[in-house]
Amino acid sequence: MDLFNQLRGILKVPPLVKEPLSRHTSLGVGGPADYLVFPSDAEEIRAVLLLAKEHHIPLLVLGHGTNLLVLDEGFRGIVMSLTNACSHCQFNNGIVKAGANVSLPWLAKEIARRGLTGMEFAAGIPGTLGGALYMNAGAFGYYTGNLVEEVVTMDSTGSLQARSRNELSFAYRWSNFQDEDVIILEATLCLKPGNRGKIEEILGQMLNERAVKHPRLPSAGSVFRNPSRQGAGYLIEQAGLKGMSMGGAQISLTHGNFIVNNGNATAADIIYLINLARETVREKFDIELQLEIRVVGGNREIGEK
Repeated sequence: MDLFNQLRGILKVPPLVKEPLSRHTSLGVGGPADYLVFPSDAEEIRAVLLLAKEHHIPLLVLGHGTNLLVLDEGFRGIVMSLTNACSHCQFNNGIVKAGANVSLPWLAKEIARRGLTGMEFAAGIPGTLGGALYMNAGAFGYYTGNLVEEVVTMDSTGSLQARSRNELSFAYRWSNFQDEDVIILEATLCLKPGNRGKIEEILGQMLNERAVKHPRLPSAGSVFRNPSRQGAGYLIEQAGLKGMSMGGAQISLTHGNFIVNNGNATAADIIYLINLARETVREKFDIELQLEIRVVGGNREIGEK
């Protein structure tokens, strides 16, 4: 039996073949995946994972496609979108249990609506809770990892693990999940009660500040991690690169650490601007910019490209 029929046999939703990943990323670029699948629950996630392992097929897990650059060659393997899975959310006073696919902005606003404080910073961060945990996403000096009580993951054998806060590690734009072969399925967060009006006011102020500083054109968010001495956007702007274009891609006129898609960008255009920014900042300031976005192509995550 061929792989398509094997996937179709374990999934409620049939797989897509040679599906352009540009349709599934916030940047709007990226070549096709051999197979794009949409498991409906943890059992289907496990079945796909074990099938890929059995046939030695590369597997890429996809949330909402933010913080991700897929190269024009696409992905040679199975891309597993969690869009149809892990979308549950339960509130019990200050304890929130949510699936990895829950929208981070929605969750932050819902938490604020219930008079709980601690997640206001996340209302303007696109993507999912799972992605925020993986990257330890943050803003205004606050980080997702600080709220974690427990995370449920699935390892490469399909086994589930519930891991408490003291079993996890978080740092700036890093979590131990980046060094492990696991899929994040669910997290339990701990929030504090507060004054709903004040919480929503702070949330609104943070949203307004992000709206002023961040571009509205398609992007993958911040391209580079901020060096300890200076913000990456400031360095790129001081290097004279703000507004620099290649093809349909441009270093944003609004914020130097964003590369935007003006409508017809390719991944190659974006890679050119990434390399230009890194080389120019290195030459002018002797600072090596490190990628924050993930770069995927062929049959693997590229990492530093």
